[in-house]
Amino acid sequence: MAYRIPSAKVLEDSIRRVIREQQSIPSQRRFTELVLEDLKRKNPDYKVGEVRMRKMALHRNLAKVTILYRETKEPSRKGRCPVCTSPTEELHNLTLDDRRVELGFKCTKCPYWTGPRKRVPVRYTFSMIGAIVPPAKKRGRYAQWKFA
Repeated sequence: MAYRIPSAKVLEDSIRRVIREQQSIPSQRRFTELVLEDLKRKNPDYKVGEVRMRKMALHRNLAKVTILYRETKEPSRKGRCPVCTSPTEELHNLTLDDRRVELGFKCTKCPYWTGPRKRVPVRYTFSMIGAIVPPAKKRGRYAQWKFA
């Protein structure tokens, strides 16, 4: 079976459309399914992976991502972010006697951070950036007043 990889522009448009329709999507798998459905309408041969789609949503600011974690027993180390593969930077603090204490690491691009023990992402929730709920229409002469 042949398949085609959508261009970045086509994938970005699909992600925008799905986020606008759904407002909030509770898992990465469901998000991928919805984006694939949208892509299949354009070309039935299109395929996209969960990781590529997540990175596209993060790096192009198409969606706000909330991450749930589990903590492991191994210590955290500086390196690449497990969410978006960007470099991580050290979080530190100064004590009262001017000694530097390492607190953990945080990603430079996404909301991922880890403390002294390594945190592993378990679930991603995607939502619309700056979603504004339209206010209910006010009707009548005294609509701006609230009566008890």
